[in-house]
Amino acid sequence: MKILPDGSFGDLLMVIDMQNVYLEGQPWQCVATSQTVKKIQKLLDYHAPDNVLFTKFVPSKHPVGTWEQYNRKNINISKNLWMIDIIEELKQYLEVYPIFTKHAYSAYTDKEVARIASRARRVLLAGVVAECCVLFSLLSGIDAGNKMIYLADACSGSSKEHEQFIAQIAGYYQTTHTQVMTCREYLQERGCIID
Repeated sequence: MKILPDGSFGDLLMVIDMQNVYLEGQPWQCVATSQTVKKIQKLLDYHAPDNVLFTKFVPSKHPVGTWEQYNRKNINISKNLWMIDIIEELKQYLEVYPIFTKHAYSAYTDKEVARIASRARRVLLAGVVAECCVLFSLLSGIDAGNKMIYLADACSGSSKEHEQFIAQIAGYYQTTHTQVMTCREYLQERGCIID
């Protein structure tokens, strides 16, 4: 991680669970995963955030409580290595940025992710599923005291209605805990010249 002069990690982009199973036409499809990929690529290609990390959901080998039932129900997905792999267009960025495996919805359940986020000035959220892993990460970040930036057009959900609802939830906590932005607004704030 790049440390800024103030000792923080600056703006940290969390790219949450951009795995093949969420592509359009796959079992856990989201409505705009392909567009979300492009938005994330633009953020990364402009080097807009100061730091970036990726997460990947993989079922725990020792699930507790309802996660055991969840794992049994979804065994065909979790055993399919292609489905749980990161989407092809984003793999090149894993040569530069770290990826963390998580076994629950929130990215903050990984202790290293939570530690890194604690040193960020702001945490930006992008990825899938808006109403699941992104939402849980948003709320965990708020509880952890992070300023959370919800990138509304870089988060895909199972429906447009769900996407809009989560953006409304994120907006409810403005301006103390959250800020809702588009990728374009964020890039402009960072002084990027946008094509």
